[in-house]
Amino acid sequence: MDDDERVWFRERIFGYGYGPASWEGWLVTVLFLAVFVGTVKLAVRLIHYYSLSPNWNFAIIPLLIVYLFVFLRIIYTHRGPA
Repeated sequence: MDDDERVWFRERIFGYGYGPASWEGWLVTVLFLAVFVGTVKLAVRLIHYYSLSPNWNFAIIPLLIVYLFVFLRIIYTHRGPA
């Protein structure tokens, strides 16, 4: 199997979905979680610092959805069998 064909994510044995199967899969997962949580924390701090209304919390949701779809696309592209 070439490096281009390496599987980053495999189907879970128990439960649904895919889990990391190589260091690349783990790296993508950790980076996704760091960016996702960091974006939420930064948004909350900025909203609190500038005393914005709580409705500004909804401004961050489209960005988080984009992060999620990019992550899911990476999983779909680099998935393999169980």
